[in-house]
Amino acid sequence: MFTIFYLLLAFFTGGIIPFQTAANSNLKQQMSSPLLASFVNCTVGSIALFIIMMLSTDESFYRSSEEWASYDWWMYTSGALGAIILMVAMTLLIKLGMVGTSLATMTGMMVTGMVLDEFGAFGMPIHKFDAIRAIGLVIMILGVMAALRVFAHIKQHATSFSLFTVLWFLLGCFSGSLLATQAAINAVFRVELHSVLYCALISMVSTSAIVLVLAFCFKQYPTRLRKIQINGRWWLFIGGFIGLTNIILSAELVPLIGAGCLMTLCIAGQLAASLLLDYFGFMEVKKRAVSLSQIIGLIMIIGAVALIRMA
Repeated sequence: MFTIFYLLLAFFTGGIIPFQTAANSNLKQQMSSPLLASFVNCTVGSIALFIIMMLSTDESFYRSSEEWASYDWWMYTSGALGAIILMVAMTLLIKLGMVGTSLATMTGMMVTGMVLDEFGAFGMPIHKFDAIRAIGLVIMILGVMAALRVFAHIKQHATSFSLFTVLWFLLGCFSGSLLATQAAINAVFRVELHSVLYCALISMVSTSAIVLVLAFCFKQYPTRLRKIQINGRWWLFIGGFIGLTNIILSAELVPLIGAGCLMTLCIAGQLAASLLLDYFGFMEVKKRAVSLSQIIGLIMIIGAVALIRMA
């Protein structure tokens, strides 16, 4: 019973990401700055986490200097990884487009999740890679390609493919691997801190600070925040709440179901929610028809998740 609940939570963790993307996309367009949009996202999440911790009787901000020094250096890298993932995504969207970027990132997430499970990296439980998992991974990749209509995309842009396209795709895979690694790191750090909220707060504050510095470097100054027009669209700022929810749930679920299973379910949830956003046009997303190949792709992904979980 609890296992089913955890699997649904993992699906939900991925399912909320497209709503965060839609909100951030609107902010990015208004300010002409993806970095400031991410800064708003992380700042809202950080403030929300700070208030929650202040109101909670079980949480404390205090840690001795000895405690801070005792943590491994890599536990502090979650925020930096988030900033790198953002910068790579910004670049890949220009070089590969949305379909290519999504495929590369999701491939990296899936493969890295399996690798982390295989070796029990960062002290995580070991889930050995076997034939069933291999079949599930292949079906998963094919399902993602069908859901993203990759084959039609390749046919349309076949003449523009080159060695550089492959290299950009590999960079996207690396970005996806960082997403899986970030989840595993937060899973360990939250145990050391004895607080998943504090872990999420450190991650979001770090990312917020880094993207703000990057915004200044690219001459995208915070004065652009004045351009934000809310006009009753309260959902413009839900990205921060979704971000903190994603960090918290990922950190909690990795030890329970494994990084590989979490990543595959996140992808399934992400694609399912994306199709819903496209079909209904929520949050000012342009309405798009959902094709049969996308539905088949989603069914394949769910079947692949079942196989990977059975292994």
